[in-house]
Amino acid sequence: MSHKEIKNIPKQIQELFFTLYYTRYIGSGFLAGGLFLILRNKGIALDKLGLIPLMFLPLSFRVLWAPFIDKYLKTSSGHYRNWLLIAQFLMILGLFAIAFIDPVNNYLLVLLAILFFSFIILTQDLALANLASNIFEEHERGLIVSIEVNALMYGNIIGGAVELLLYSYTRWSVCMICLSALLALSFNWRQLWFFNEYKFSKNSRISETTDKNYWKNIVSVWKGKKSWCALLVIIPFVISPFYSLMPLALLDSGWSLANTAILLKLFGTMIMVMTIYVGIRQLRKLTRKQSFSFSIIFHACCLLSFIPISLGYNNALLVYLSFFPYFVSMQFVRTSLSTIIVDNAASSVAPTTAANAQIAIFGVFDAIVTSLSFYFAQKWGYFVIITGSVVIAYFAAFLATRVVQNQSD
Repeated sequence: MSHKEIKNIPKQIQELFFTLYYTRYIGSGFLAGGLFLILRNKGIALDKLGLIPLMFLPLSFRVLWAPFIDKYLKTSSGHYRNWLLIAQFLMILGLFAIAFIDPVNNYLLVLLAILFFSFIILTQDLALANLASNIFEEHERGLIVSIEVNALMYGNIIGGAVELLLYSYTRWSVCMICLSALLALSFNWRQLWFFNEYKFSKNSRISETTDKNYWKNIVSVWKGKKSWCALLVIIPFVISPFYSLMPLALLDSGWSLANTAILLKLFGTMIMVMTIYVGIRQLRKLTRKQSFSFSIIFHACCLLSFIPISLGYNNALLVYLSFFPYFVSMQFVRTSLSTIIVDNAASSVAPTTAANAQIAIFGVFDAIVTSLSFYFAQKWGYFVIITGSVVIAYFAAFLATRVVQNQSD
């Protein structure tokens, strides 16, 4: 997108979307990563921690919740803006409530709070995606991606690294109150409250959820794509467990909570963002089949570097040299996967529904596989999980060469 095109988009719109994405990633950045480290540091067993990923299952059910978001809360001044106001308020309230729950002695309450929070994140994601589709024209979508990536970086660093560092010097309740306060202060409530989305809407988007064949469209996307569905089930075995498991292995081997937070949320987030801006351009020079197969094989090779960590070796140089290619390869796999999902959806009569249906399959197994990896790591150790995933990764790469169409970008 040219600088002139960016200037044509009101600054207040750019700031609004940044704060919406940013506050979304502050909360999720902590609960989806930092919470694991805190609870493990307090002695919670891996099999109990395996319940946390299951609390994020609502994020996979976009196709079920989308019709409700599209149908209700329409007013004269907005529609999706109303959902966003509710979601922002409930996220702040949810984080504030968690501050008064002892995560060790009231673990079940913490799980229920995470389940509630993931449902609110789902609501915000749907409302924000629909609002962006209405406001931004096709040639302006690149700006939205850029805004979201930057918000992801800042949100993950603040909600992950900074909050975990703060926790190292204070109590759980203080940490969570600060997080909810940061969420409240970071957001421009007045801007969203007085925001008239119809004034800025450029697209008369017809919601796919109002189509009488909506539920049939969810099923029809799989016609002739059973092998692709199988691949979506297998891929989580390749990429899902390690982002949560390997930092816990470092904690178990003696790494401090602060150093692990810096590795995971500061270093890791910056590497993944750099990969999006730099490395993905090189990946796009390949065909779909080539990029997907290469990404999985590269990722499998990177997982081999985790074997020493899974056996208890924790030299800082070794750890960073292991995590660097892992963060790069994980982003490669996710980008290649997302591209093929969009390709498959583009040929459907309901592209958004088709994309969400594919994401649902991946998301459900992502949560299940991550949960199972915690259980089996508790039973058999980290080493078995690592080696098993490497074997599955090479099988997935083999399957990808037969399932993915050889389409150029």
